[in-house]
Order: sequence, then structure tokens, then C-alpha cells
Amino acid sequence: MNYLPDRIIIGFIPGVSRKRALEIIAHVGGLTLIDEIPVLNVYTVSVDPLLLNIKMTILSNFSGVQYVEYDGILATQLTPNDPLFPQQWGLLKINSVRGWNVTRGSTLVNIAILDSGIQTNHPDLVDKIVLNQNFSTSSTVQDLNGHGTHVAGIAAATTKNDLGVAGLAINPRIMNIKVLDDTGSGSFSDVAQGVVFATDNGAKVINMSLGGTLFSTTMQNAVQYAKDNGVLLVAAAGNNNSDDLFYPAAYAQCISVAALNRDDTKASFSNHGSSWVDVAAPGVDILSTLPTYANSTGQTNYGSLSGTSMATPFISGLAALMLSLDSNVNNVINAIETTTVPLNGTGSLYERGRINTYAALLKIKG
Repeated sequence: MNYLPDRIIIGFIPGVSRKRALEIIAHVGGLTLIDEIPVLNVYTVSVDPLLLNIKMTILSNFSGVQYVEYDGILATQLTPNDPLFPQQWGLLKINSVRGWNVTRGSTLVNIAILDSGIQTNHPDLVDKIVLNQNFSTSSTVQDLNGHGTHVAGIAAATTKNDLGVAGLAINPRIMNIKVLDDTGSGSFSDVAQGVVFATDNGAKVINMSLGGTLFSTTMQNAVQYAKDNGVLLVAAAGNNNSDDLFYPAAYAQCISVAALNRDDTKASFSNHGSSWVDVAAPGVDILSTLPTYANSTGQTNYGSLSGTSMATPFISGLAALMLSLDSNVNNVINAIETTTVPLNGTGSLYERGRINTYAALLKIKG
């Protein structure tokens, strides 16, 4: 069940007249009557999503109000009809289908993909992109590399549209923040600008499937700025099969993600180290969107890539779903980390195990 972010149901005790009910609604202010069920003495109102919980608290304190609750959506179980979904072993591995019965997320939650750009008119992404910005040295916000489009599709490709692949975050939207050039490289300052811009423009999750071994105070300050402003940051642990710190994943402000094979063993290339790698997710032969035109991957439309870059957007997609249920970033991080599936290597290769979408969503829902 999904809760509507801008609607409240108010139930009045028997005997409260319609006149009195409407007086209370008018007195609270900022509420617009949508519908009513006289036999139940129930009224449905719309409200600014940012004020929803405050208005609910005020209403519940009025004499004559029996209850106040969120309005919600009931739906049949989601079964993706995306033709390539059966080949998306990563989505199936992390218990996504069962998780979608808990929530499909909110369109008010934005995932910023800081990467090599995204093909803005890709048929499986075009309806999900809400913003495009280029901080790289490339002359275009479009993805000529392929990496960013692939990452975006894992996190939030359009699901159940009879096309291509399914994305984990069904309702959340994507912000295309290009910080890497067309060869897949970018500077500390470009990435830092992207983090700040995404934060200032409403991102709730920032995905960084990028990094390097050099520490940068500028980048650390940028991710701290994002965290201070309520943004959840997710970063790839790197592909050097090393326990050397890899940034920005090694910053404490980020969830650091390792890559797994189908059998839940560490991918041969994945960096590791329980002191700084937080969780793990599928990252080998991950099928997702690719540009419909020539790009650096050598594949078009859809294709499989491997890397901690592919593991990272699974966590970003999950976080976006969870933030639609609880906007507290610390609660979301705790739920992700404490519901992981234990693996061989938990406590040595990674602090926690493989993410479990269903278990994490149930925990955050409470």
C-alpha cells in the first residue's frame, strides 16, 4: 500500500454535524475538501505535502474528531511486464518484487545520478528524468559514455511499461547531474559542484558510481553539506580488488557498496574491507538501459555491465523507496544495514551483508 503524500482522511464522531465538521476543516486552514462519505461521517481533504503531518496533529486535537489518517492507494500485486525483467537477476536476488508490495515509492523523492550523463530521451528513462545539469568538461548533458544511462536504469528505469527493463525505484524520479566527461573522468571540483547542486535542487538520494584513491577535503565537505541537508549518499567501493580506501565511498557520510556474484560471493574485482565498506549488492552481469546510439560500452539500447558502479544504484533505488515511508535519513540507513542477508565475508570483506529490499521496507514502515 502507498500513502498519498497530499491527502488526509478525517473521521468525526457520530453526532458531529456536517456544518461543524466543515468549520473545523476551515479553522485549521490549508485544507481543501475533496470528498465526503456522510454515512461514515468521513471527509477527505488535500494538503501541502510539507504540512501534512502538522495538519494531522492539529486536527486530531479537536473535540469531535475521532481519527485522522493518511489516504492511501490499494493495488493488485505488481508483476513487471518489462520483457527483459526475467533476465534481471540482481533485482530478483534482492527480493524486489515482494518489496514492491510494501511500497512503490513516491514521485516526490528524487535520485540524483552523478555520472557521465543520461540519455535524456531514452524510452525507458524519459518519463523519469526531472532535471538535467552538466558540470563536466563535455559539451553536452547527454551520455556518450553509456555508464550513467546504465546506472540510472538500475535505480529507476520505468517499470511495467511493456518495454525493456524494470527499475527498483518505481515512482521516484531521476536527476541527471553530469559530472564525468565522455571518457568517464571528472575532477574533485566537478563532483563537489554536482553534490551541492543536487542537494540545493531537491535530491533526496545521491548516487555516485565513481571515485578514486585520493582524498579530497573539497569532496568531503560537499558530501557533509549534503548529509547536513538531509540527503542520503551512496557510493561505489571501487573495482581494484583492494582494501585501500576509495573515495567518496570511504567518507563516513556515504553508504559504501561492494559488488557480488550471483552466488553471493564477492565479485573478483570488488574492493573490500569491513572498516569502510558498508553493504553489498549484485554487481556482475547486470542488465540495464544503455544509450540508443553509439557509446563507449559498445552496446546500445540495453546491455549488461559489471562493477561496483552497478551494485551502487540498487542501494540508491532502495533508499528512495524507503524515504517515501520515512524521511529520516538515519532511520533509512539503519534499516538498510540491519536487514541485510549475512554472507561469507560479512565482518571482514564488508561490515554488513547483501541488501534485502523487502525486509528493509518492512522495517522502515514499522
